[in-house]
Amino acid sequence: MKEQQERARAAHTKVSAKVATPDTTKLDQSKLVNDETAVKATIAMLGKEGVEISEARDGQEVTIILDDNPFHAEGGGQLSDTGVLCAAEGKAQVTDAQALPNGLVYLIAEITEGVLRTDDAVDIAVDKQRHMNLARNHTATHLLQAALRKVLGNHVNQAGSLVTPDHLRFDFTHFSPVTQDELDKIEALVNEEILKAVPVTIEEMALDAAKEKGAMALFGEKYGDIVRVVSVDDFSCELCGGSHVANTSVIGTFRITSETGTGSGVRRIEAVTGPAALKLAKDESQELQQLAGLLKGKVSDAPAKLEALLAQLKDTEKELAQLKKDAALSDMDSILAAKEDIGGVPVVAAVAQADSMDNLRDLADTVLDKLGSGVVLLGMTNGDKVNFVCKVAKSDTKKGLHAGKIIKAAAQAAGGNGGGRPDMAQAGGKEPEKLGDALKAGAAAVRDMLA
Repeated sequence: MKEQQERARAAHTKVSAKVATPDTTKLDQSKLVNDETAVKATIAMLGKEGVEISEARDGQEVTIILDDNPFHAEGGGQLSDTGVLCAAEGKAQVTDAQALPNGLVYLIAEITEGVLRTDDAVDIAVDKQRHMNLARNHTATHLLQAALRKVLGNHVNQAGSLVTPDHLRFDFTHFSPVTQDELDKIEALVNEEILKAVPVTIEEMALDAAKEKGAMALFGEKYGDIVRVVSVDDFSCELCGGSHVANTSVIGTFRITSETGTGSGVRRIEAVTGPAALKLAKDESQELQQLAGLLKGKVSDAPAKLEALLAQLKDTEKELAQLKKDAALSDMDSILAAKEDIGGVPVVAAVAQADSMDNLRDLADTVLDKLGSGVVLLGMTNGDKVNFVCKVAKSDTKKGLHAGKIIKAAAQAAGGNGGGRPDMAQAGGKEPEKLGDALKAGAAAVRDMLA
């Protein structure tokens, strides 16, 4: 309970840090700048749970506002940058960056050493690998949307997105699942733009000018009078405040990993780029090598060898099914030998050799065909259980015979229960050692019905 309470407090602290910042109106925002290249800055404000503080010590989770901020804030579906701040007397791990409605970026950080104070000078180390992977995936998201519209049509619009360092996810409007052929074309178009090594242009302009240029707005974004336009040649042009690579070649490669539906008229594509795409290709290569080894051949021979093996397996399954059917029918003489006349109705209540309920039902049909009319009750053991099938000829149901009631009596005698239609029923029991008694109980039920 104590551990759970501590986890709850920790979670509350993180949530509080994200949603509660001190009053920033006293800050001169004109002196607070966002610069992705900044490596040094001064702490303009510290806060904890919505209250401004002058210093923060080891173990505390706080909000930090820098006068020169290189951290990209979460937004537009993209996760934030992370990194480390080092002051003369302390160090902080930046775990998140958020933006206030006025654009001011604040950091969420945990003090990991010593103490940090307002007006402290800090050295900044943004996680460059994470930042670059986020940029790769965000630019790839733009290329993906453009490719979707080219392949599927201009009805495609963004319905949500997520950009992480490891993968990207893009939701879009479309009326049907995307076919494999379409996915291949989409993936090829994106990789074609990557291989062209096209510069990614980022411009700030008036919103009207951006619209005139044909820039598309991204889902969930709010735009002011001046907007940021991200363009990739004449292939893609969107309004976006996210991180992007300087050249499409930096993305490396683009691989679609899945395509699914998330709701009526909305599809979802997930994909990877850069290091994650290389890892996926390496993993797939290793799996193919392993498969080729199992098939005792080269990777290039694997498809043909596997196809031949599957064809052989299919033939073997057919042969096995026929053997099982023949084995079941070979019991026909012993099953028919159990026939008795009850009130002028032929009744067979016997143990059958079958490996599935389907085979047991087929066998019951065959026995009833042999009888021409009457009742067939078959039972088989199945591990620590017992299964029953009962068939009654249509003409005999008019005499009051009911397969569901017959099988219920048999199943209850074997520790189970069941029921069904007048002409067909199936059931199970938990005491296979009582199979013989169960069949006798079923025959007795027939006598009672005809009495």
